[in-house]
Amino acid sequence: MDKLFGTTGALRNWAIASLVANCALIVTGAVVRLSGSGLGCPTWPKCDQAYVPKGVDSYHPLIEFGNRMLTFVLIALAIAVLVAAYRTHASRRVKVLSWYALAGLPLQGVVGGITVLTHLNPWVVALHLLLSIWLIVVCTRLVRAIAGSPVEALPGGLRRLVQLLFWVMMVVIWLGTVVTGAGPHAGDHGAQRNGLEILSVARLHALFVWVVVGLTLILLVQASRRGFALTRKYLLVLLGAVLLQGAIGYAQFFLGVPVGLVALHMVGIAVVTVAVAWLDDGSIIAR
Repeated sequence: MDKLFGTTGALRNWAIASLVANCALIVTGAVVRLSGSGLGCPTWPKCDQAYVPKGVDSYHPLIEFGNRMLTFVLIALAIAVLVAAYRTHASRRVKVLSWYALAGLPLQGVVGGITVLTHLNPWVVALHLLLSIWLIVVCTRLVRAIAGSPVEALPGGLRRLVQLLFWVMMVVIWLGTVVTGAGPHAGDHGAQRNGLEILSVARLHALFVWVVVGLTLILLVQASRRGFALTRKYLLVLLGAVLLQGAIGYAQFFLGVPVGLVALHMVGIAVVTVAVAWLDDGSIIAR
């Protein structure tokens, strides 16, 4: 038991596994949506008349059911993190974050059920993704807290800019869900759309992406001038991830939203979320 749960290394490994699995949930959710399998299991918590797909004549129930089953993997990993946190007498911050990471998963399952019961209402589907983003933020901060990564004490102005950057990124991700709700990949051919004009919301989404780029560049210049090398490194990683994600976003838009690029864009969402949460880990001390 000590090897599995009783060392800081084990705790770190469980936390990393939990973070990776939560990122994977975004990708598998994208597969469900892009394959048109969102109502492959038209009921919840059962998949039609049983708790597992039976007598199916297409791949859609299997894809949707597989995505549901990943939630139980996430719960098992979150419990492992929590057990290891207590067995290793981790800090209060690590324990609190571990509880958050576990508590969000049943809620995620309930919201997933509501998406089915509302026949993939795009606003509920968006909430489903945003909960995953929140869990990734929590897990990222948890990994960083366990690893004991160095923390730079930023001046108040820079600290507030970092916080602003984080929240603008959250707005960018939310606007991305609005664009998705207006787009062609609904998860099922009969699913409703949000009724918004896709070109307008896509332009608004892109505008906020450029705000993120601008804020990142301002912070990068300030961190370099003031000698905050660690913050500068994290900002460079974030800038690279955002620029690559932006390039994928523009490409998918002008190429007619091909499935492959949309899936890659979903991977990018997980990457930029980890990058911005690592930069603003909620514990950088202002002075």
